[in-house]
Amino acid sequence: MNNPYTQAAERSVYDVHELIQTIFAGAPGMARAAIDQLMPVFAEGFSMVTTAGAVVQLPQVAAMFQQAAAGRPGLRIEISEVSSVWQAASSVALRYQETHHLNGTAMVRWATAIVDCADGAVRWQYLHETALGR
Repeated sequence: MNNPYTQAAERSVYDVHELIQTIFAGAPGMARAAIDQLMPVFAEGFSMVTTAGAVVQLPQVAAMFQQAAAGRPGLRIEISEVSSVWQAASSVALRYQETHHLNGTAMVRWATAIVDCADGAVRWQYLHETALGR
């Protein structure tokens, strides 16, 4: 499934996580600027299931980024194994592996995201994360 919608959705996985890494690991001013760039990527009705199993809505996600800004200096986020698993019209479901490297420790998770790519804009609708053992 290599078409403009899947390409845009796959690219967004890398772009979103680059911003998230900047939020967590960047200086406070850089973190705030990254939050301002990141939040419009999430659709108004965005929700996610965290690695701990909590279901959170967009306001909680925004608050989490605000509270965690610049709080993990040295964090590096690695994205791998990105693949499209479903598509209908401009909506794409992606699966990818996300690894957080910090202080010699790697935390790995699988994630599934539903992304809409209508009208040239990429909007994340849903995210589900599953933590893996070390």
